[in-house]
Amino acid sequence: DIKIFEVVVLLTSYPCHPSYNTMSTDTPPCPPLLRGIRSALGPTLLTQILQSKILLVGSGGIGCELLKNLALSGFRNVDVIDLDTIDVSNLNRQFLFRSQHVGMPKCVVASEAALKMVPPPLPSSQEDTMGAKYTPYHGNVCDNSKFNVPYVQKFDLVLNALDNIAARRRVNRLCLAANVPLVEAGTSGYLGQVTVIDKSSNTECYECQPKPTQKVYPICTIRSTPSQPVHCIVWAKEMYKLCFGPNVGDSMLFEDEESLKAEKAAEEENEEGDEGDNGQESNGTAAAAAAATDGQESGEKSTYMDLIVGLRSLLGVDNANEGDEKKVLESGDDAKRKEVLSKAHESLTALFVTEIEKQIGMDRYKTAEKVPVPVSLDDLAKCTTTITGEGEDHLLPPTERKDYAPTQIWSSSDCIQELASCFLDVATSTNQPLPEFDKDDDMAMRFVTAASNLRSYVFQIDPIQSLYSAKGIAGNIIPAIATTNAIVAGLQVLQCFHILKAQLSASSKSDGNGDGAVDETSNLKKTCRYTYCLRDKTRKGYYLQPTTLPDPNPNCFVCRNAIISLTLNTQEWTLDMLLARVIKKELGFQEPTILVGGDIVYEEGEDIDPSEYAINLPKKLVNLPSGGVAHGSVIRIEDYSQDLEVDVNVSHKDVWMMKADDDSGKEKVDDREEIDKFEIGGKKPVAAATAADSSDGAKDNAAQDPAAEEDDDDDIEIIVDDDTPAKDTAAASSNGKKRKPDTEEDGNKAKKAKVDTDEVIEIE
Repeated sequence: DIKIFEVVVLLTSYPCHPSYNTMSTDTPPCPPLLRGIRSALGPTLLTQILQSKILLVGSGGIGCELLKNLALSGFRNVDVIDLDTIDVSNLNRQFLFRSQHVGMPKCVVASEAALKMVPPPLPSSQEDTMGAKYTPYHGNVCDNSKFNVPYVQKFDLVLNALDNIAARRRVNRLCLAANVPLVEAGTSGYLGQVTVIDKSSNTECYECQPKPTQKVYPICTIRSTPSQPVHCIVWAKEMYKLCFGPNVGDSMLFEDEESLKAEKAAEEENEEGDEGDNGQESNGTAAAAAAATDGQESGEKSTYMDLIVGLRSLLGVDNANEGDEKKVLESGDDAKRKEVLSKAHESLTALFVTEIEKQIGMDRYKTAEKVPVPVSLDDLAKCTTTITGEGEDHLLPPTERKDYAPTQIWSSSDCIQELASCFLDVATSTNQPLPEFDKDDDMAMRFVTAASNLRSYVFQIDPIQSLYSAKGIAGNIIPAIATTNAIVAGLQVLQCFHILKAQLSASSKSDGNGDGAVDETSNLKKTCRYTYCLRDKTRKGYYLQPTTLPDPNPNCFVCRNAIISLTLNTQEWTLDMLLARVIKKELGFQEPTILVGGDIVYEEGEDIDPSEYAINLPKKLVNLPSGGVAHGSVIRIEDYSQDLEVDVNVSHKDVWMMKADDDSGKEKVDDREEIDKFEIGGKKPVAAATAADSSDGAKDNAAQDPAAEEDDDDDIEIIVDDDTPAKDTAAASSNGKKRKPDTEEDGNKAKKAKVDTDEVIEIE
């Protein structure tokens, strides 16, 4: 592949041999810029390139490089799907965008820019048929009404340039159902990889291998005993919800009378259990544990709670849903400005001084290595004078200074000034309550950076984060490297050449033009490669390491129709919980049909009345029709929008244990909400922690999977994982619907498990 790439670049850069300047009657005209491509690949393959229809999903970091490569390689018919719009932070590496494009759809701008790069056709009678067409679709690839199996079947191949798991799973399943080759790629810093997924070639699909497992931080650690910058950033995101969110109760820091009474009762129960169990922790709620470690007495609110609620009211957050778009703070209203800053000062004092002193006074940190240090009252006093311009110590917030840069480290005073500025911004805005936290929202990231750093100063946690680095942690991001994106995009186009050549060979054989021999080049497993881009070169000096495309995982429920095992409490889980948390969020079904005992208990899709099965949604699983779902039951889930069906073997479990919050290694009763207590495929396998081994034994760290869904409702989970199915076999249908027979051979084991270095959300 590397040699081909060098030849293509070389021949494209220089005039081709004179013999190629003469066009034959059966060869389309060749633009001068493509003569090098034709010299390297041949006129037949160039014709295939010119006439092929390509689908590109994603037009960000890798997508921009891909569009440039496709245009300059002669691809003239490309559809581009992307949901995102251009942000100013994209401009440093997504080179098709300029400052005037900020806020515009990425796919539209990128398609227009790439179209200008396509070599123009020579004047001839075929000019109309040779005209280039790059069509953008600003939408979500998960929208089944637009982007479905019939739509994908129109293309010769599909290219992925995505940054999240949900969309990758969707495209993987669409291509398997449509039997269209998919070139999958991704980067993680200096690491990258490219592979080809093709059902007819019996290759491994995107979901064949497990993804890195979740990293979950205990709630009480976030609330009371942070020890890492990520703990403070998660706390700051919850504080953002508490101060500005549409529903104050969504924040794990929120306290009301009812929850405090429950915490008090649970804490008393815990104390009784501790006495009876020789100090071992008994059943209780996470809220109670968090409240106890939070330094508050039983049933007593934190010192900041009422002040934050009052500040929300003053800022107009709680009244925003009433349709009043009037600003709380109008220009020139100094009295109201001072009132906002005064309330902000009181709230910040309670958060970073009073509450900390209270906890220290209750000996909550007597065994801690570092005792928290409250923020200076003098620094907090500047909160009022900084923005109004009063006093000799007037300073602008760091983001408003002339020398501001996102990589700067803010002092404690800087953080206070920035927080005060954020409160004023909300007061002058008409868009309250603010939307859910978005790493690309300027005010949200300023608030989270300042609040998390101020908490880090209090708990003496290093290192202090710049806005740039805090954005990476808050968005579960590994920053993208433009060079890696360019290398990976180049490798993807090389795989496109291999695929089109294989399709030509297969077409030649089917037309009877061959000699009757078996042509292995039509099998993509023989012609394409899984290529790793390494950070450190191998002993032989290579930074790119190609390997054979692996066989499918026999336990993959997507491409091998394996059975999934699911463990949960069938007496507490409702069908609605199962549908939202497991079937759609974890397994990625779009329009599921659920069958129990051969009868349909729920169905989605076109021409389906949603009210027909709505009566079953609130029912416990054990109370569903056809005998319900109990221990040992098998649920059939079908999704014909993705040509996907799977059997789920359900096991009942009503007692769940988890590791204790301390370092004792003991277990306690799992006190999470019921909807979070389940296991798919038994214990979820953990992906390996290294990338492809180089020949000298060097290993590269794998990328972590970020949160893939925009509406992630649990900010404690830093990484989102995919599910790894278990046993192999498929049950027959019992509802009379027709199914495509499984013509693939089962039992092929993957040659080796690979690390997914492609699960990276770029800093958009």
